[in-house]
Amino acid sequence: MRPNPAASPSKPSPPRGQSAARLVFMVLAGAFFFMAVLKLGDPVILDYLVFPVRNWQDAIADSWKVKWGYLLMIPVVVAGFFAMRWRPFPRKWPLLLPLLWLGWQIISATSSVAPRVTSPTLAHFSACVAFFYLGLFALRRVQNPWPIWTGLALALCWTMHSALEQHFGGLAATRQMIREGKGLENLPREILANPDYLNLKKLNSDRVFGTFLYPNALAGAILLLLPLTLVFLWQLTPKVRTAVRWLFELILGGCGLACLYWSGSKVAWLIMVVMGVIALANSPIRLAWKRTLVYGLLAVGLMGFTVQYANSVARGKTSMVARIVYWKAALHIFIKHPVIGTGPGTFGVEFEQIKSKDSEMARLAHNDFIEQASDSGIIGFLTFSTLIGASIIHLYRYRFFKNDQFHIIRFAVCLGLLGLFAHCMMEFHLYYPALAWPAFFLLGWLWSFDDDIIQYR
Repeated sequence: MRPNPAASPSKPSPPRGQSAARLVFMVLAGAFFFMAVLKLGDPVILDYLVFPVRNWQDAIADSWKVKWGYLLMIPVVVAGFFAMRWRPFPRKWPLLLPLLWLGWQIISATSSVAPRVTSPTLAHFSACVAFFYLGLFALRRVQNPWPIWTGLALALCWTMHSALEQHFGGLAATRQMIREGKGLENLPREILANPDYLNLKKLNSDRVFGTFLYPNALAGAILLLLPLTLVFLWQLTPKVRTAVRWLFELILGGCGLACLYWSGSKVAWLIMVVMGVIALANSPIRLAWKRTLVYGLLAVGLMGFTVQYANSVARGKTSMVARIVYWKAALHIFIKHPVIGTGPGTFGVEFEQIKSKDSEMARLAHNDFIEQASDSGIIGFLTFSTLIGASIIHLYRYRFFKNDQFHIIRFAVCLGLLGLFAHCMMEFHLYYPALAWPAFFLLGWLWSFDDDIIQYR
C-alpha cells in the first residue's frame, strides 16, 4: 500500500551555501552540455580527423576536438564536488556497476591490440562514469534542475535548426560548391582534413545530420532529448493560454519528427513510435481518446517507415546487411578473445583483418552491446548491459509516484534514455561524447531518487 505523500515528513532543505553551490553547478553543467551536444558530435575514435580550432569562426562553425570537452569539464567537476550531498543510498549495486564496468575497461586496455585507439576511448569512458556520479551525487534529489534542461533543450533546437537548413537547400548547396570547386575553405573541417570525405554518402545523399558527423547520431539526439524538451517547454509556459501552449508543442514536436524522418534512420523512427505509444499509455487522458491516438500514431508511424524503407530499397541501400556482417565479425572476435577482449574501441582494427573484400569497412560494430563483448570480453559486456538494462527496467517500472510536474519530467528523461539505448542496439552512440555524456549524467540523476522509488513501491 502506498503511503500518502502529504502525510510524509518533509525532507530537510539543504543549507543555503550548498544551495548556492548547486545553482552554480547546474548553470555550469547546463552551459557545458549545450556546448557538448553541439560541438562534440564526432565519434571519439575519429577525433584525429577533426582539425584544431584556429580562430573564433572555426569555433562557432565547426566541430571541436574532444580535448576541449575535457577542459570544459574541469570547472563542472569542481563545482559538482562542492554541490555533492554525501548521504547513504538504499541500494549499492547502481553505484558499483559503473565502476566495475570502467575497471574492466582499464584491465582490457592493458592488452589492447591498438593502444592508439584504446587510449582516447578509455578517456571517454572515464568521462561517462564521472558524469554518472555527478548526476547521482551533485544533483541528488534536485527536482527541477532547470539550467541543465535549458542547455539541453537549446542544444536540441540548435541542431534541429541546422538539420532543417540542410534539408531545405544546405546539402544541395554544399554539393554544388564541390562540383564547382568553390568555397572549399567554408566546408566542414573533416572534408578539408580528408579528401575522401568528398565522396562520402553523407554528402551525396539527402539525409540530414545537423551538428553531428552522421545522420543516425542526430536521430539518437532526438530520441534522447525531444521528450525532455517537450515537457520542459510545457512547464515553462504555465501562464500562456492552453491553445497557444499546444501550438508551441506541435511546432517543436513536428520539427523533431521531421528531422528524425529526414535523417533516414528507419529504426529510430520505429523507436519513436514506440515511445509515443508508451507516453500515451501513461497519460491521464480518457481511455477512448487514448486508444484512438495510439491507433493513429501506429498508422502514421508504419506509413512513414514504409515510405522510408521503399526509398531505401530504391536507392539500393544495404545497411541492415552490412550491420549483420559487423555483428557476426564482433561475435567472431569475442569467441577468439572471450575474457579480456581486444581493447576498448578496437573492433575496427580486428575487423579490417578478417573482413571479406566486398564488405564495407567499419570502425565500430554498430551495436554498443555487442561491441562491449568484442572489445572487453564477457565481463565488459555483462557489466555494461546490466547497468543499462536493469536501470531502465527498474527506473521505468516505478516512474509515477504522484501526478505532478517533477515526476512527469523524470518520466520524460527515462523515456528518452529508453529510446537512446534501444537505438544503441543498431548504432554506436556510446562513442559520441555529445550523446554518451548527457545520457550517463541523466541516468545518474534518475538513480538519485531511488529512495523515493523504494518508499512508493
